[in-house]
Amino acid sequence: PDQVVVTHGSQQALELLTRVLVDPGAEIALADPAYVGAVQAFRLAGATLVGIPSDRDGMRVDVLAERIAAGARPVLVYVVAEFDNPTGATLAPDRRRALADLANRCGFVIVEDDPYGELRWAGVRTPGLATMSDRVVTLGTVSKILAPGLRVGWAVAPGELAAALVRVKQAADLQTATLTQHIAHRVLAEPGFLEPHLASLRTRYEAQARSLAAALRVELGDRITFDEPAGGMFLWARLADVDTRALLPAAVAAGTAFVPGAEFAVDDVRPDSLRLSFATAAPAQLAEAAHRLARAIG
Repeated sequence: PDQVVVTHGSQQALELLTRVLVDPGAEIALADPAYVGAVQAFRLAGATLVGIPSDRDGMRVDVLAERIAAGARPVLVYVVAEFDNPTGATLAPDRRRALADLANRCGFVIVEDDPYGELRWAGVRTPGLATMSDRVVTLGTVSKILAPGLRVGWAVAPGELAAALVRVKQAADLQTATLTQHIAHRVLAEPGFLEPHLASLRTRYEAQARSLAAALRVELGDRITFDEPAGGMFLWARLADVDTRALLPAAVAAGTAFVPGAEFAVDDVRPDSLRLSFATAAPAQLAEAAHRLARAIG
């Protein structure tokens, strides 16, 4: 219990970590592309961001090691190891071990943000990074499995770091709202609720993801490339010879929307990429969305 700090969503945990660990100009390494909320928090803290390329197996930890050997000195490495936002990639087991070993050797803190880990419907979940190193802070939230409006999240951190987070948290807002904590606890602790609820979410999201993927293949064929998700809430894709920022107004006019991949860029702007969410629409709606996207592309 002394290692758990309850926060107003995992986003606040990120902000608290920057206050404790990050001085202006300090380096933070993260996959490129990256979760926008993390990029915003780190830049607001005055950090220097070190974008590390990623692929279908997550962050290229070998490239991170090369950057460190060349002089980079990150104080923190941020990673969404299960179903990254935006790419949906899961960090491969060998890369997790390599990242943990690198943290142990170089002394940086790994922040593993885990909002999507419970939403895996295919394959087996890999053990978290905290099982491989004591230099890991794990972030969690009820936002993706219960209700984002509750704003209940947490950080699990080594003892001294947890104590520092508590002090900064008290200075920021005294405590996370008791009412929303009680609601989250009451629902999650209800006997027989959580596992069937998670199973239902996984089943629904799998059907929606498969419907979207199938519709994109039908509507766009070889003009679009993507890896079909095994969990999470997003599908990351690339459109041949299309600038997705320029495409967005036409897509909105056609009655659909997406986030251009360039919005997630740390250094590497990929103008042909986009993130699609399948979490809140029924299969038939997703099929129609793919049709409208194809119409917008022309």
